[in-house]
Amino acid sequence: MSSVDGRSARQSKRYSVTALYLSMSANERDMEIEDDLAKAQKTLRDLKTKISAQSKKNFVLEKDVRYLDSRIALLIQNRMALEEQNEVANHLDDAADVQEGSFPNDEKTQRYGNLLFLLQSEPRHIAHLCRLVTMAEIDSLLQTVMFTIYGNQYESREEHLLLTMFQSVLTWQFDNTPEYSSLLRANTPVSRMMTTYTRRGPGQSYLKVVLAERINSLIELKDLDLEINPLKVYERMIAQIEEDTGSLPATLPKGVTAEQAAENEQVQAIIEPRLTMLVEIANSFLTTIIDNLEETPYGIRWICKQIRSLSRRKYPDAQDQVICTLIGGFFFLRFINPAIVTPRSYMLVDGTPAEYPRRTLTLIAKMLQNLANKPSYAKEPYMAKLQPFIHQNKERANRFLNDLCEVQDFYETLELDNYVALSKKDLELSITLNEVYATHSLLEKHSAELAKDENSHLNVLLQELGPAPAQLPRKENKAISLPLFSKWETAIDDLTAALDITQEEVFFMEAKSTFVQIMRSLPSNSVVMRRPLRLEKVADAAATLRNDAVMVRKGIRAMELLSQLQELKVIDRADSFSLLRDEVEQELVHLGSLKEKVIDETKKLDEVYRTIRDHNGYLVGQLETYKSYLHNVRSQSEGKQRKQQKHQVLGPYKFTHQQLEKEGVIQKSNVPDNRRANIYFNFTSPLPGTFVISLHYKGRNRGLLELDLKLDDLLEMQKENQEDLDLEYVQFNVPKVLALLNKRFARKKGW
Repeated sequence: MSSVDGRSARQSKRYSVTALYLSMSANERDMEIEDDLAKAQKTLRDLKTKISAQSKKNFVLEKDVRYLDSRIALLIQNRMALEEQNEVANHLDDAADVQEGSFPNDEKTQRYGNLLFLLQSEPRHIAHLCRLVTMAEIDSLLQTVMFTIYGNQYESREEHLLLTMFQSVLTWQFDNTPEYSSLLRANTPVSRMMTTYTRRGPGQSYLKVVLAERINSLIELKDLDLEINPLKVYERMIAQIEEDTGSLPATLPKGVTAEQAAENEQVQAIIEPRLTMLVEIANSFLTTIIDNLEETPYGIRWICKQIRSLSRRKYPDAQDQVICTLIGGFFFLRFINPAIVTPRSYMLVDGTPAEYPRRTLTLIAKMLQNLANKPSYAKEPYMAKLQPFIHQNKERANRFLNDLCEVQDFYETLELDNYVALSKKDLELSITLNEVYATHSLLEKHSAELAKDENSHLNVLLQELGPAPAQLPRKENKAISLPLFSKWETAIDDLTAALDITQEEVFFMEAKSTFVQIMRSLPSNSVVMRRPLRLEKVADAAATLRNDAVMVRKGIRAMELLSQLQELKVIDRADSFSLLRDEVEQELVHLGSLKEKVIDETKKLDEVYRTIRDHNGYLVGQLETYKSYLHNVRSQSEGKQRKQQKHQVLGPYKFTHQQLEKEGVIQKSNVPDNRRANIYFNFTSPLPGTFVISLHYKGRNRGLLELDLKLDDLLEMQKENQEDLDLEYVQFNVPKVLALLNKRFARKKGW
């Protein structure tokens, strides 16, 4: 091997242990370096931690809201018995933020710490468990796995371990699905797991950055009707003719079939330009997605890579196009299209889109899905008219799906990260008691499958723990910081032996890190900052710095390391220590460009965090509304209402037109601008669950008009996505009205 090759091999090896050395000294560096990059990195780290925590809160709230959506619908239709009402109410009691707590004793803390360390660091156990649980159990398990055990969504070790779990699950899925056509498509715990993964912070950030603007510009076009289903187009057309003329000609009968509607020339004339516009819109979505390939989170791309790899292994004769349909089945079906069809749920828009844009978004999602799939028009023959879009973009889309898979693997770095984890004393997990007990319970339930070998580590830990405790009431469910450590491996004292690296490599890494720290801490106008660097002068400048004991220690250590590396013949004073100097200079250049990237990423994530917080507020409002409604219905069911009726009149609460407009309660107003300052509204609740909104003009005693509202009706409107509430002069937004009523009246018992 030539000396050049030898040098590059040494450098390559040094780079491979850089992450290890730097990660182990990260805490020390954070305390000592206070330059702009360090501050920006700290801000970004804090923001990522907040996003991870808030994502988990939202996931929990969404589960509660989903549960209540179905239960309240039954209640509104008077099909829920009192016992069921009580059960729903108990489910919601004290759903506030969980308080801090701890296990009853240290022995339990240690044993659960051992168990959770094993589950986190050996993902095969969770992968196996995910295949065994029922659909009813999967949500709570995924909450613990995605947002707790691997909850630090931006920390490489946890992310890589989670992806290793995905690989195990996907491998099993490919090996045990006989039909290619049903791979990754059926609604199973595994598919639910993949969808939940996309809802973590990085996936949410991607959707916000890439899709939000395009979706928002589309939903502003509330009156743009792009329906292409001939039957619907025909029905709307004759309804309009009947409204305009009062009658229908004999050539346009009601109750025609889809085929007859499709043959109508007027219908064809309406549909033709709509097809052109849909293709334009779908093209713009596809172009945006393709152009933002590099924005796609690493984990999502890595899962695509595994799908391609497993497909090639299972179907060695499969054409590239066939494999791309499987990759598209994950990327589009599980990730992109749900966000396009229900952008409100994915925090991409503020309100539910109006009827026409909602239908357009659905059609765009179908077009993208057909592009990723082998299109089938058996169910919806009218979609076949969009076949040109598929032909024009099939090759382009397949190239993109293949490009998604082009990411590096992480096995080597994960091995290093796991060594580091074993040497750390401060690994811990923020987890609730109920999450610990629920995970323990599932492991116990499936232990015959999970721990067949009685000597396996998992079985030993389960035997030590004994039976799983029952779930605690919400009031008693505490959040704890659980220290994680292995029951078997010991902390690594000798890194050189553990990682098969030489002492020279460790010295070199330490020297490089120390010089970079010194350079980042010295004033930028210092004479020693000039290039090429003279390392001895840099070390001397630090060692003789006044009033900075930390820098003095670093300077002295830098001198020692230069001397040691010279003796070991790794570097040479004769060429100004060029090997080390060049790497230090490269690192400083890299860190300079890194600062801009950190600041840019922080800006993007700031917006994501704000969005997730706003969504949290919306979900909390939903829960409060449901809880108050439930409380009111139960009071009535128990015959309390009559006794309390005298004391139930609440309000009036007064709001100006300007106030309600600013808060989005009024979304459209016919009141002339010059009169709006004189308009106000009174909100009163004469009975639980009943409201009167009256519109007043200053100086007049009587209201101009009144509207009686029932909470049941508002909830049902919301359930049906009817967001407009007409009050003749103004149009209210239903969810905002509910939020306002909740804020003013829900705190009073019984609404």
